[in-house]
Parts: sequence; C-alpha cells; structure tokens
Amino acid sequence: MPPQFTANKYAGAATSLAYDAGPNNGPPVVFLHGLGTRRQDWTAVLREFASGNRVFAPDLRGHGDSGRVPGGYRFTQYADDIIPFLREVVGEPAALVGHSLGGVIAAVIAADHPELVATAVAVDPPLFTKRHAGGENPTRYRERFKRAQELAASDMTEIGLFTMLQKRSPNRPAYVTRALARNLVKLDPDVFTLALEGGKQLDFDTDDLVERLARPMLLIQADPENGSAVKEEDAVWAAEKNPLISRLMVAGSAHEVHHSHRDEFVKAVRKFISVDAENG
Repeated sequence: MPPQFTANKYAGAATSLAYDAGPNNGPPVVFLHGLGTRRQDWTAVLREFASGNRVFAPDLRGHGDSGRVPGGYRFTQYADDIIPFLREVVGEPAALVGHSLGGVIAAVIAADHPELVATAVAVDPPLFTKRHAGGENPTRYRERFKRAQELAASDMTEIGLFTMLQKRSPNRPAYVTRALARNLVKLDPDVFTLALEGGKQLDFDTDDLVERLARPMLLIQADPENGSAVKEEDAVWAAEKNPLISRLMVAGSAHEVHHSHRDEFVKAVRKFISVDAENG
C-alpha cells in the first residue's frame, strides 16, 4: 500500500469491508475490483488519481480482507454492501470505476441510486451475458473460474500456491504470480459458484438496467481479439439505448485493461470523470 494511503474497515450490515483510502485531494473516486482479485489490483491506478482526487478501493465481500457471505454472491448483493459504504464513508456523490464484476456493480448503483453517483466507468463488465443463448460466461472464463475455485478451496499455503503457479507459468513476472497466490488464499471459493452455474450471479434484467441508468457511464471494452467480456453488438446497443452511455474500445488490450494499457486507461477515465463533473 502506498504510504499516503490508509487501510480501514467498514462494518456493513451483512459483512465488514476492508478498504484503502487516500488523502482528501479532490472529488471522490471509488475503485471496484473484479471477481477473484482484491483492492490491491488498483494500487498502481490509485497512485495516478490520488494527487487530484480522494480515492477509495474496497475489497468486495468474499474477497481479500473483507468478510465472507456464503451463498450471497449475486451482483445486487455485492452492490448492497457498496451502497451504504458510499453513503456513510464517502459521503458525497462519487465517480465509480469498476473492472469486470466491479463494473457491473457500478452500473447497478448508477441505475438504482443515482444520488450516490457522479459518473460511472464500467471496464469490460460481464453485463450482457443473459442477452445471448444460454446466458453463460464464455467458456474461457468458466474454465478460469473453475481452476481458481479449486485452488482457493485447497489447503495450499500462499507460498505453496506461488511455487506451483510459478512452475506452471515460468515466464510470468514473479510479482504477478505472488499477487495471484495471495488473491487465492484470501478468497471465498463460493464467489465463483453462481458464475459457474450459467451466469446466475446476474440477477436483474440488463435491458431494464441500461434504460434506467441515470448517470453518465463510460463503457470500456477490451479488444475482442483478446477476449473481451463485452460483445461489440452489445456495446453499440447500450450506447444507442441510453445517451448517457459512452463507449471506448481499447485496441490491443486484454480483459484487464487497467493493467495492459494503464496509461491509456488512466487518461480516458480522468478525462471522462472530469468533463462530466464539469457538465454536471
């Protein structure tokens, strides 16, 4: 954790949330991580925003140092933790920036509680799976989730996981493998269950949510050639359905856009939340 940030705990109704917070250097921005990771997934990005914003990054339920809620991992249940966090900890309308699962949460809150949101950025969110036959996550994600669930449920230590993962992918940087190992030992394996059961974590009508979205939202897509979670047709449809939605496809990026193309990501997000704050 960067030295200017503090580690904190928020006692929510269903469970406690661990979160990092930066100094009060401007309008608040809340960063929401993806499925299977932790708040530290945003650390490099937090450094970029901390000088001009008040930044927050919570661990979602079942992840990192936050509490576990077995059987409670539908998208709206994650949002139910963040809504009071925004009211009681942040205390004013914030820009929500969410990756994957976090992007879905940002969209849900922007639709259901616009009074808490200034703008929203959804980074390659699995928001549109039920608009397609079967309503499931793509096979590549299901396979990844299944492997991660098995490892998280094992009795392997962090060092043991690191050693095993490093042997599997010797060319991957050690710091990345170390983060993966720590994510797994701090993870409730049940977070993957609904995702593996035909995308059942998506417990609302996407078409309705897009229509109701009441705050400006930037929908960032990974490059389809690299496995974007958002189909081009869905991004086009969403932007046409609701004029508050803008879209950006980052050419060459992977699903983790904020890692593979961090400079471009930071520039786009900073511009979006600044322009819309001025217009709002």
